Amino acid sequence: MDAVPRVMAGEPGNPRSGSNATNSLVLAILAPVSMFLTGPLAGVAMLMTHADNGHSPTPWVAPFVLFGLPVLFASLGIRLALRAMKQLPRGSGSWSAAAVAPCIGGLVLMLALGPALNLVGVF
Repeated sequence: MDAVPRVMAGEPGNPRSGSNATNSLVLAILAPVSMFLTGPLAGVAMLMTHADNGHSPTPWVAPFVLFGLPVLFASLGIRLALRAMKQLPRGSGSWSAAAVAPCIGGLVLMLALGPALNLVGVF
């Protein structure tokens, strides 16, 4: 038998939980920052998909281009944060970093959900 205790991935005290918390915060911060990258691309997509008469047959393309990368970063950040928050002791610095990530990611997801619901016809 091993004399060194092994820490499983799902158990509290896993050293990777702190890095998961940091990674989730980095991904959550990259979500709104990536809109600066996708913003000009969304503008080009809007210009390319709108017809001359002003009506677009594909009005979903520009919001998809604008929010595609940020929603990916936000959802990955939220997923990592929830996993890290389960494994870390409440009140630690890493737990706090992991708790901020779903807040930022949730705002990005809500920001992306508004145009999507508008295109569907909810608003």
